[in-house]
Amino acid sequence: MCLISIVIPIYNAAPFIKRCVESALAQTIENVEVICVDDCSSDNSGEIVESIVDPRLKVIVFPQNHGVSAARNAGLETARGDYVYFLDSDDWLDPDYLEVMWRMAEIHGEDIVINSNYFEEFPESGKKSVSSRFGFVGDEPDYYPSTVIQNMFPPVVWARLYRREFLEKNGIHFPPPFVRNGTEDIFFTGLAGSFHDKGFVFRGPFYHYLQRKESLLHQRDLSYYNIVSFKALYDERQSRGLPTEGLRLFYGGMVILDSYEKFDFAKAFFGRIGEEARRHPELYAPVDLFLMEAVISCKDYDEFKSRFNPNISVSFFRSRFRDR
Repeated sequence: MCLISIVIPIYNAAPFIKRCVESALAQTIENVEVICVDDCSSDNSGEIVESIVDPRLKVIVFPQNHGVSAARNAGLETARGDYVYFLDSDDWLDPDYLEVMWRMAEIHGEDIVINSNYFEEFPESGKKSVSSRFGFVGDEPDYYPSTVIQNMFPPVVWARLYRREFLEKNGIHFPPPFVRNGTEDIFFTGLAGSFHDKGFVFRGPFYHYLQRKESLLHQRDLSYYNIVSFKALYDERQSRGLPTEGLRLFYGGMVILDSYEKFDFAKAFFGRIGEEARRHPELYAPVDLFLMEAVISCKDYDEFKSRFNPNISVSFFRSRFRDR
């Protein structure tokens, strides 16, 4: 049995996928399997992966595009390692990244370990930016309440190594396809964190996180789909009888509510969680609470547009300027 299953969803990643897969196969911990799930790419990503000769490499090809959640779920179902790691197809790993993650999990007997070290890589300028400490104290590994981790550290799967038995036992999966634009991680990390009061965080080797203008993370609908993902997570927790009190239930940020559909969705969700969020204002940024109250206070989208800019962050900063 292999120690770590590395799952890589692929969709039109030809310029990056060779470096990504080779970094997974070049890990100092050699007992791994690399599962690439080609989500019906229209470029030659699949051919590039198929050209890499290594018995540890497995390739799943979708005949139709189903989205990153379906690709990751398929990889998770195929995985046979003691642990599962999810790597994005345009990123890459330091050679000892997974060995250090695995050793931390084994030494401390953890189902989830979090490596808070990564580089943001900017190909246009050739520069890189190292991740901050995110409020974690010192360089020594330590435990932090899951609610604290949720509010301090990005909800990204690539910073976490999961014990496969833990995921299967608790039915942890990626969300339905209506959660998209790179926000699927909010659902997965939030659901997995539901079964842990504390999380183990350390600073280890580096993940290399490629920043490119056309990536999912830079699409204008990102913040709106953050809310969609949080609602899916909220519904999932409620359906399982898991608590929601004291959790951060949404991120607002630069959300753009530029349609009746988006506004109606946000209004219905904020109406459900409003009282919980107001009881815990310390969990939210001022722009988040401004967004929630602005949406709830309007009876419909026409009123919202008459009172606020659909780019709610613009409205927030205008209001701050008026208050001075």
